[in-house]
Amino acid sequence: MTTILFIDDDSNCGLIAKLYLEKNDFKVYVAKDTTKARNLLNRNKFDLIISDIGMPGESGIDFYKWLQDEDQYKNIPVFLVSAHASNLADLDPKVNVEFFVKPLFFPKLIDRILSILNEQN
Repeated sequence: MTTILFIDDDSNCGLIAKLYLEKNDFKVYVAKDTTKARNLLNRNKFDLIISDIGMPGESGIDFYKWLQDEDQYKNIPVFLVSAHASNLADLDPKVNVEFFVKPLFFPKLIDRILSILNEQN
């Protein structure tokens, strides 16, 4: 079973994502911030990470950069999500990451998750 880490400070968004993704046969862990996400990463193996960009404290972009510096996590595909396209100004153009705009359109998200995971196999 594919295991996904979903990071978003909006608990409603996390709950909706968890319900929708689990309905589509994914196992989902939700973290409200990157500190909790790191704790989950230490205890579980994830096939994909979805992170909001604009969160209090460490941003999703900074968290992504941290993941890329960690050998055990740098190969996990990451999707970044934001309601504000202006957040993309902080993203290095050389970074290869998927980007989705809120509100999430889950059929498109699921299709892209399956596509990425199939490319890895």
